[in-house]
Amino acid sequence: MIEVLDGGVQTTVQDGGRPGNLAAGYPPAGAQDYYALSIANLLVGNELTPPPMSAAPPGHAGLEMLIKGASLRFEGDAVFALAGADMGGTLDGKPVERYRPIRAASGSVLKLGFVRSGARGYFATAGGIDVPLCLKSRSTYIRARRGGLEGRPLRAGDRLRLGERTAPLAALAGRRLPAALPVEPAEPRSIRVVLGPQDYMFTAESIETFLSHDWELSPVSDRMGMRLIGPPLTLHERPEYLVRDAGTGVADIVDDVIPIGGIQVPGGIEPIVMGVENPTAGGYAKIATVISADLGKMGQIMPRQTLRFAAVSQAEAIAIRESQWRALKESDAALRSGCSAAHPE
Repeated sequence: MIEVLDGGVQTTVQDGGRPGNLAAGYPPAGAQDYYALSIANLLVGNELTPPPMSAAPPGHAGLEMLIKGASLRFEGDAVFALAGADMGGTLDGKPVERYRPIRAASGSVLKLGFVRSGARGYFATAGGIDVPLCLKSRSTYIRARRGGLEGRPLRAGDRLRLGERTAPLAALAGRRLPAALPVEPAEPRSIRVVLGPQDYMFTAESIETFLSHDWELSPVSDRMGMRLIGPPLTLHERPEYLVRDAGTGVADIVDDVIPIGGIQVPGGIEPIVMGVENPTAGGYAKIATVISADLGKMGQIMPRQTLRFAAVSQAEAIAIRESQWRALKESDAALRSGCSAAHPE
C-alpha cells in the first residue's frame, strides 16, 4: 500500500485509457504523456502504456502529477520510477533521479515539488496502482468522476493498493534503460500535425500563419483542451448550405467527431488542442490534428510557454508512432531478457 500525504495540484491514477467508448460519452482519458508513463512502467517491470487510441491493453496504472507533485509514504518495500517533468523528487530527504528504478523501504517518504521543467510528472511502481477497472481501464476521467480512485484527483489520507510485481525487488532495482531509447523528445516545443480535417475552410495565408507563428499556451488549459494565444486565422466565405445547417459563426460546422489532438478554432481565434479528455463531438472547424506521438509534448508545455507546429503527412504520422511504440516494446523485451545495453552511469 501507499499512503498519500499530499496530493499536489492534481495527481490522478492513469494508464493507457479506454478507447472505443465515445458513443457512450466516454473519452479515452489515460496519460496525457503516454510515453513518459510508459518509460516509468518499463523501468519497474510493468506492462507498457500504449499510444492513445491503441488497440493494445492499457498497461499498468501509475500516477500523473500536474505542476506540483504528490508526497507518498510506502507502507511496504517497493521499487518505483519517475519520468516526465522534473519535480525535484526526494526519498527520505535524499534526491532521487528520474528515469531509473529506485528501491524504497517500508516507511520511506517520497516528496515531489513544483516542476523545474515540463508540466506533468509520472510515477510508476512495481505491480502498478490497483484501483477498480472502469470500462477495462483504471484511468481517471476527471470531468465525469469515473475511473481511478473515486474518479477524482488524490488527496491527503488516500491509500493506494499495489498490484503484484513481475520480479523480485532487487532485480527490478537493477534495471537500466537501453542506451538507444530516448527519454525525452529532441524538439520539445515543435509539435507535428496532420492538416485537417477542415483545413480547406481556412485561407492559404492562415495555414501559413498557423505553421509559422509561435503560439503561447494559455493558462485556460486542461486535460480536455489546451488553448493557444496567437494571431487570428481567417476562413473562406461560408457557403449558404453551411450557414443554413451549422450557423453563422465563421468557423461553425455541422457537429462531427473530435479526434484527440484535433485543433478547433472557434471564431477563427485562440485554437484549442483537444486532450485525452476531449469532447465526443463539436461544431467548430479543425485546422489540424496533433499526431499521437506528439500529444505528450503538448502535455509537457507550461502555460505561457510557446510552441510551433510542423505539418507532416498521415503516412509520416503513422510511421513516427509505429517507430516510437516499436522502440518501447523492443526495450521491454531486452530488459526482460536481461541483455540490454544500459545507459552509462
